Amino acid sequence: MTENNKIDIRFDEMLKKNLKQHREPVRQDFAQELLFRIQKIEQQNALRKVILQERLSLAAFIFLPLATVIVIFAFPNLIIESARQMTILYSLIIELVKISINHWQLCVYYGLATAAMIYAVYETILADN
Repeated sequence: MTENNKIDIRFDEMLKKNLKQHREPVRQDFAQELLFRIQKIEQQNALRKVILQERLSLAAFIFLPLATVIVIFAFPNLIIESARQMTILYSLIIELVKISINHWQLCVYYGLATAAMIYAVYETILADN
């Protein structure tokens, strides 16, 4: 069920409920006013979600660097070993690029096969219906 259908169903339910409660004549702009209220509530919910995401990203912006500094001071040997491993990784990446340049056709074939497999997985698992 799409989002518009859910909104329409919710609007119809609220309209029926409110019309059953009132015995007096209904104003001509009653439906528009009710629809405006629903839209306002949905906008407020969306705004709440955005505010929560911004607060979480601000907290991460503050706490992740702080945690990094704490880890650096708490485990200096681990940081030194990680730096050494990264320099080794850099040289391995350079070698991989050199090998890839020499065997570019094989890389293209593997890339196309990987893309086809990813597309097949997407079509079978993640695509709607």
